[in-house]
Amino acid sequence: MKSMTAFAEIVRPLEAGQLRLTLRSVNSKTLDLSLRLPPALFPLEAGLRARVREAAQRGKLDLGIEVQDEPSLEPRMNRALLRAVAKSWQEDAEWLHLPPLTAEAFFRLPGAFQAPASDLAERLEGPVHEALSTLLGTWNEGRNREAERLRPFFADGLARLQALREKLKAEAEAQSAELPGLYRQRIEQILEEARLAGALPAERLLAEAGVLAERQDVREELIRLAAHLEDFAERLAKGRLEGKAVDVWCQEVLRELNTTGSKCKRIDMTRAVMEAKGVLDQIREQSANLE
Repeated sequence: MKSMTAFAEIVRPLEAGQLRLTLRSVNSKTLDLSLRLPPALFPLEAGLRARVREAAQRGKLDLGIEVQDEPSLEPRMNRALLRAVAKSWQEDAEWLHLPPLTAEAFFRLPGAFQAPASDLAERLEGPVHEALSTLLGTWNEGRNREAERLRPFFADGLARLQALREKLKAEAEAQSAELPGLYRQRIEQILEEARLAGALPAERLLAEAGVLAERQDVREELIRLAAHLEDFAERLAKGRLEGKAVDVWCQEVLRELNTTGSKCKRIDMTRAVMEAKGVLDQIREQSANLE
């Protein structure tokens, strides 16, 4: 069980300067990886992305790699561009009434600085991948800790749903005992209003009332609900809760609650269904943090 929200940072000394890696992640329905690294390390990008994808299934991830105080990364001024711009500026300055060319104006031009020619990718490939392995391990530990903080919440939500399921079971049994008599009275009232009182024998009235009461029976829904709750409890105990799986689980539980709610005739039963839906929404919301 892992959270999608975590942060990790690793700093490694180099022969010249130091290597700094950071990885932060937040919730996302898919895996969305953003990678920031110096242009000199671009040849390593494909391998780095593959390593991160092996460690994460979902989440919006931001991986940053910095090489600090490395002499070979010092940018070089584009002297050829400077000479060309200065020459053109001087030739056209008089008739265009241009002010003198300043360093600030030149440095704003695209290409004013050139990327340094460096073998940095080749030299740092090993250290970068070693640091990334450590970073991913630290990041996963953080995700595990964050997920463990959610465990008491899920355990409490499960306990509340189990208690409400027992309440629904008791209410359903009381409703099953009440409905045949209530439906029989209603049928008799309808017959009386239609001036057909006594037209049906008592056995037929009882049978019709029983059929109507059977349609409001929720025992099958409550059995399936109990199975879903047992499945959740087993996954929670083994630490195997996953965001997508919990979302599907919530849909199935909601289906049983909706069916049960549509058959409620007792106010306490309706209130229990509404409370269970509220607890389920809370579980769904928190499960969005799980990978």
